[in-house]
Amino acid sequence: MRKSVLEAFVQKGFLPLQEVAHWRVPRREEFPRPRPNEVVSFLTFHESGLGYPTHWFLRGLLNDWGLEL
Repeated sequence: MRKSVLEAFVQKGFLPLQEVAHWRVPRREEFPRPRPNEVVSFLTFHESGLGYPTHWFLRGLLNDWGLEL
């Protein structure tokens, strides 16, 4: 995986900016080895419209107000 691929996903709107989500490029990892407080995510998930889970507070507000993202 190259950083340019992930940056292209940011440009397409599939990923948030690196400064916001703190994503990183895996380096020579045969299997995902997340660091503490990291989540493994696959690009095909983001291409399909799935993303990072929202914070419980935001989900609660949206539910109370009857809104959807």
